[in-house]
Parts: sequence; structure tokens; C-alpha cells
Amino acid sequence: MKKVWRYFPGTFALLILITIVFAYEVVIGFNKAILQLAQINLLVLYRGEWWRLITAIFIHMGFIHFALNAFWLFYLGIDLEGVVGTKRFLIVFFISALFGNVLSLFTLPLDVASGGASGGLFGIVGASLAIEGVLRRNMSKALMNALFLFLINSIFPGVNIIAHFGGLAAGLILGYTYGKWLKKRLMDMSYWVTY
Repeated sequence: MKKVWRYFPGTFALLILITIVFAYEVVIGFNKAILQLAQINLLVLYRGEWWRLITAIFIHMGFIHFALNAFWLFYLGIDLEGVVGTKRFLIVFFISALFGNVLSLFTLPLDVASGGASGGLFGIVGASLAIEGVLRRNMSKALMNALFLFLINSIFPGVNIIAHFGGLAAGLILGYTYGKWLKKRLMDMSYWVTY
């Protein structure tokens, strides 16, 4: 674990945060925690509880939801963080998750309660695919892979496909930008000096 914290502090910090929130859910009960922290569009739009767009990122709807997101956050997070660094990795995660939540806010019914790190995870995937697409000069393949991944994950019941789509789109845009940055630094060898 010390190596994870040392080399991938952003991923580790996010894992700790979602674990703490999940432990809180277990202690007080999922229903109560969801009412307190999840994104409930009615409360966001008509009661001004805009902070729910942030807290919803860290709450999960059950053990399986949490376990899957924690696994993929670790597996995908260390990969992207190792390439772009902690700061850029966290930017991808939070902007993607927030964009997915905002998109959900204006497209899903008012009484829907949503939450989870999935928007941020899709952002990580999108960024990784876009970076690979830029570096390999094959953005069309990257976009096709992103679309395939989105469609596969959209068939499961109870998923917020709007948040997934928003996170993926934001990640692709950020990843394209980072890919251009990486390509430039690799060409002038400054990447190897920094890392």
C-alpha cells in the first residue's frame, strides 16, 4: 500500500474517500445516507442543494456498486495517473464526474436519486483512450472503443447512462488535450525529465 500511496496518491486518496463514505452508509443505513448525500434532482433544483452534485460522486447504492467502482478506480486510476500525473488525473476524475452529474440534473426525472463514482471512472477511460488515440494517431479507433464500452455498460439495469455518457465525453475531450501535451513532451524529451 505504501507504493500505491507514494506513486499514485490521487487514486489512493479517492479510494480512501469513497471507502469512508461507504462505511458511513453502512453505519447509518443506505436509505438514510442516500437521502442525505445522493443527487436528488428535485432537491438540487428547487431547494438549492447544489452540494449534492459533489457528494453524489462518493456515495454508492450498495455493496456491489461500491466494490465494482473501487476495483475499477484502482485498476484504471493507477494507469492514467502514472501517465499524466496526479494533478491531471484528479482533474479528469472530478470534471468528468461533475459533468455527468450536471447532465443528469437536466435530463433525468426530478425524483431520481443517483450517485457513484462511475461518471469519473468513465472519464478516466475516455481520457486513456483519447491519449492512446493521439499518440498512435488513431482517434477513430479510440472513439469506436469508447462507444463500444458505453453501449456494453448501458445494458445493465439501474445504471445512470447519462452520467456515464457525460463522464466519457468529458474524459475524451480532456484526454485529447493531454494526449497532445504528452506527444509534444515526448518529442522534445521533456516528459522523461519530469517523470
